[in-house]
Amino acid sequence: MNEYFLKEIKQLFPDEYRQFTESFSREMYKSIRINSLKCSKKELESEGFVLEENTPFDPESYYVVTEEKLGNHPFHNAGCYYLQEPSAAAPVNALDIQPGDRVADLCAAPGGKSTQILNRLKGSGILWSNEIIWKRCQTLLGNLERWGYSNYLLTSMNTNEMADMASGWFDKVLIDAPCSGASMFKKYPESINDYNEAAVRACRKRQLEILENGYRLLRQEGTLVYSTCTYNLVENEETIWNFLQHHPDVELVDTGLKCGRKGLAYKDLKSEYLTRITPMDKGEGHFVARMIKHGEQKEKHIPSMPFAHNRMIDDFLKEYGIKCSYYLKGNEAYYCNEPIDVRSAVRQGVLLGTLEKNRFEPHHHLFLCPEISRQFNNSYQITERDELIRYLKGESLAVSSMKGYVRIAYKGKTLGFAKGDGRQLKNRLPKGLRNLNVL
Repeated sequence: MNEYFLKEIKQLFPDEYRQFTESFSREMYKSIRINSLKCSKKELESEGFVLEENTPFDPESYYVVTEEKLGNHPFHNAGCYYLQEPSAAAPVNALDIQPGDRVADLCAAPGGKSTQILNRLKGSGILWSNEIIWKRCQTLLGNLERWGYSNYLLTSMNTNEMADMASGWFDKVLIDAPCSGASMFKKYPESINDYNEAAVRACRKRQLEILENGYRLLRQEGTLVYSTCTYNLVENEETIWNFLQHHPDVELVDTGLKCGRKGLAYKDLKSEYLTRITPMDKGEGHFVARMIKHGEQKEKHIPSMPFAHNRMIDDFLKEYGIKCSYYLKGNEAYYCNEPIDVRSAVRQGVLLGTLEKNRFEPHHHLFLCPEISRQFNNSYQITERDELIRYLKGESLAVSSMKGYVRIAYKGKTLGFAKGDGRQLKNRLPKGLRNLNVL
């Protein structure tokens, strides 16, 4: 074990040092967070899921013994749940999101907190989800697609660029900051070798830069939540103290969380308002701070994106019983109630499909959004397990008499789509989502 890390833990938690170090020899805490838009606890249990007690970090999260095979269940493909380290669900609840809020998630990949925010918004308001690292942004996109909501905007940009574009625009800002990640050492044991003072301080520098940009994005009386998945003072209490010194108009307030423990003492910081979660609190670890910005902030105007009409798209929507507005970006059509004009967006709303030479080709995303797919008037329910396995592996289904595009579902959960020619249903499940190890 890294001696620098052990010394640090002994200083931070002298009375619990033994329990802390012993926790590294135990399995990680694991949880499943249910997507209330698509599924219920009862439905998962009817599929054989063994859900233990509710976690103290989120009302829709449950402890599970193992998550190894749960990613291979068809309900996972359908976006019914998210597999997550339990305490990672705490920061979003500190935001106190209300329907209609404008919410920014500045460091959003892989998507656990963004999908949780969407559940809190209940289809209203908007989530602007950002991830600067492109590869991680693609993972985030896949999780947002799977989750099934349409009220989000995804970008991959520097947070300074985002603050220039949308200053004063948000009611709530979440910064789950890039950090030294000590609570993930069990999951990524090789990363403990890179843990040292220089790395920790480099993280703090980046965290303070992101906090500055989060401050600029926030409207007056808006809420800023900062979190990390590490234990040290430098990236947690010390970072918050430094940020507050430069922003006297920002007030540190209680997180409102009923989990974990209070923060550690640091100078004159009101550490009792902070929340820390350790392995002794039935989670691998998180730090959460909640702040209110009282200073005046002029809101940057972002123009709306105009809705469009296209004969081929309109004919497609009418043929399959779909009623929705859409906007165009190149040859792509998107569904979003109130699109804003952010040309650099990776995705805004639901990608309905693309205009090809002589037709409109629907996209997988259309079928994962219940608001749209429930209207789709051409559906096939898989009832046999061997047929389910064939579909998830990307094979065609021997179903005659169905023509055109067909929504494919299993036990009421939409998995994707196919195209019928009257003899078979040709599989349209994207190659990257095909599952060769179906549970």
